[in-house]
Amino acid sequence: MGEPKLSLELSPGITLGSRGLREMWRCGISPIVVVVRPDDPLLWLCEREEARAVLPELRIAPCRDAGQGLSRSLQAGIEALRGENPDAVLISLADQPFVSSLQLRRLMKIYLGSPSLDYVASGKGQTPMPPAILSRSLFSALGDLEGDEGARRLFRNPEYRGAVARFAAEWAFVDVDTQEDLKHARMLWQAIQTKAKSGTYS
Repeated sequence: MGEPKLSLELSPGITLGSRGLREMWRCGISPIVVVVRPDDPLLWLCEREEARAVLPELRIAPCRDAGQGLSRSLQAGIEALRGENPDAVLISLADQPFVSSLQLRRLMKIYLGSPSLDYVASGKGQTPMPPAILSRSLFSALGDLEGDEGARRLFRNPEYRGAVARFAAEWAFVDVDTQEDLKHARMLWQAIQTKAKSGTYS
């Protein structure tokens, strides 16, 4: 992007990074760990009164090795939760602004219904992808990931049992990595807001 992207706006006052965070907060998940670069000023967290209200409930986890890839960010998030010894974690990417709390709750429902699963991932076609729930059985394997592998390497491993929740709305998986992506996301955000106001969006 050439600049920190989480503070970029979809529309005036609505930052890219805050959207997914707000939806995760609406699910009632606690604690929420926000993995960031050490030099992140965190201004993207405070766009509205709703976001300000959630700030005390967030756990900020600076990742000094973020430049080495997504794997380092995942590891930093897991490490920040070590004291809680969680059975599973829900991982969502901050540059996916159209992920909804409804989508996250569906993942949670599937996992709670089959807690023996190693993961429950979202699905775009046949491809498992974030947001995803990872069981404690994968925490050790997460520590072995390198670079930008992320959890997809684990999803491809036949040793692990998983489920994929497929969603018809492919726009829910839009992520923002380039200026062109940002332009597309802004147009999509405007279209969604217009439909919502007219009562035609579902």
